[in-house]
Amino acid sequence: MKAASEVRSVLLPIVRWTSPREPILMTVDSASIPELKDAEVVGEVILKGYADVGPRETIVHLTVDCKTREICGRSLEEFEADLTFPFTLLFRRKASMKVLEWEDDGEETYQVTVPEDLRELDITEVLRQSIELERPLSPVKPGVGLPEGALPEEVPVEEPVDPRWEALRKLKGP
Repeated sequence: MKAASEVRSVLLPIVRWTSPREPILMTVDSASIPELKDAEVVGEVILKGYADVGPRETIVHLTVDCKTREICGRSLEEFEADLTFPFTLLFRRKASMKVLEWEDDGEETYQVTVPEDLRELDITEVLRQSIELERPLSPVKPGVGLPEGALPEEVPVEEPVDPRWEALRKLKGP
């Protein structure tokens, strides 16, 4: 087992899975992984879920829990935001494979074809990409309100008008 300071990537240990529905719980320190530090992840990343194990294909269903460093869009203060999202990975085992083949079809499931004898799958880059995609576009620090005068005191509410009633109103006149 490697010491925590030596771990520089997120490795999913796929060789030990033997039951059809294998539980997964992993905790990774983001400070030791450069890709996660670059994605502004702070503290621990927790991956929990299960793997549906088949003879040639395995689907891994995970929930990712982590914190990211954000800058508030209203106050411009730095804060740590909680981030939780689903992460799905489908990998296929193939005896003739020598290197990994990642497929990018724009779906929410990451797909990879792996050699039959692969023991650990490095998911660092796809995890980083998922975190970047899940981060809020305009984060707001909890408790920060709108600046004074950002909204008018009374906001006029326009009700949708049925076009049939509008035709009758035109007949009546102004």
